[in-house]
Amino acid sequence: MRGRLVTLAAVPLILLVTVTPLVAKKKPQNEESSWNIRITPDSKAAGEGEKVINDTLILQQGFLRSKVSTDEHGFGTGPYTLKGKEITAQIKSNYEGKIDWSCLWTGDTIAGRMVWTRRDGTVLTYTFSGARAPVEKAKKR
Repeated sequence: MRGRLVTLAAVPLILLVTVTPLVAKKKPQNEESSWNIRITPDSKAAGEGEKVINDTLILQQGFLRSKVSTDEHGFGTGPYTLKGKEITAQIKSNYEGKIDWSCLWTGDTIAGRMVWTRRDGTVLTYTFSGARAPVEKAKKR
């Protein structure tokens, strides 16, 4: 009887020890990350000379930034709104107009639409999709 009691007491302990690391390893993913995206102009934008580009979209601490639009067009960063898995943002440039971003993210993928309204009123529309960029590990010194 005593051996059976010890066995019954050991089962929950064994389950706790084996299941806890599995549960602890699974971290919830959120939208904040760097995303490697490919931006494709629609036919009208392509007719204006726009090309397919590879970019990095950065979502960090409630702000969105595109490396290409920041580095080449002076857009900078802007706050984004998250509703479920939908992200929206508007980023303005004093020189180039505004870009409206809207996208959906699911785990490690992201896809959406970018609408660039230039200062002269020209509207260029693009679609984009991509994946979460790998996290760079800190180098040891």
